[in-house]
Amino acid sequence: MNFPLGHRPLGKRPNVRNEIARIKRDPLEPWFEVLGHDLNPVISTDISRYRDAYRLYFLSARRFLTNMSVVARYMASAYYARKHRVAYTSHERKIADKYREIAPYTELEIINCLIHARILLDRVAAMSSRFLKSGNRPSFNSFSDHKKFFQKLSGSYGEHEPYASYIRNGTSWFEMPLKEVRDNFVVHSAPKHMRSVVLPNDFEVELLILKAEGIYPEKPLAKTTPIIVNVLRMSHDIEGFLDWYCAYAVGKKV
Repeated sequence: MNFPLGHRPLGKRPNVRNEIARIKRDPLEPWFEVLGHDLNPVISTDISRYRDAYRLYFLSARRFLTNMSVVARYMASAYYARKHRVAYTSHERKIADKYREIAPYTELEIINCLIHARILLDRVAAMSSRFLKSGNRPSFNSFSDHKKFFQKLSGSYGEHEPYASYIRNGTSWFEMPLKEVRDNFVVHSAPKHMRSVVLPNDFEVELLILKAEGIYPEKPLAKTTPIIVNVLRMSHDIEGFLDWYCAYAVGKKV
């Protein structure tokens, strides 16, 4: 098995309410206040489309984190009662009932978060046209193409070199696992693989993809590359990026 790619678990027990409150805070709102942007325009704008995307990203993350808490509580209590064929306590039965209700959707929730994160980043790229106004300009339709533009640059990007440098070097979490999993294992025809929902510890839930690289069909899993999607880690990556982006945009006074 090759070294795992993608997210690493946070490794500490999250306070789910605090995490949901953290994600609910849109890091770009201070920039929008500086712009004096109409938050409820009749016709959509680049900012209103971003805000719509952020709302859906938040809702998908909130639902996943709420359900992640149920899965973790089930695995720490009712799971062992069932494993050892011990009668549930009333508390364990409530958790078990809730777990049975939400467990079939856990993978769907992770993929949902992944897709809405990708849409959100495309909306961020669109708003960069507000300060990248002249000269050789990147794509503003796709964050992937936006980043490729800066990766291919052979020289400095003038006054916006700090922006170009950050997009090039500070967003490796975009290619792996966000883009890789969304493009190659969710949307387009996928390579041979196995995937499952796993708990790397007692309180986080992840999507584990084992990309089969062995000899097919004899031993496809003799060699594998694990790819991990951790929504909680992804939310911290995106928050850090948006905090930086907001500071940059405000600094440009656009």
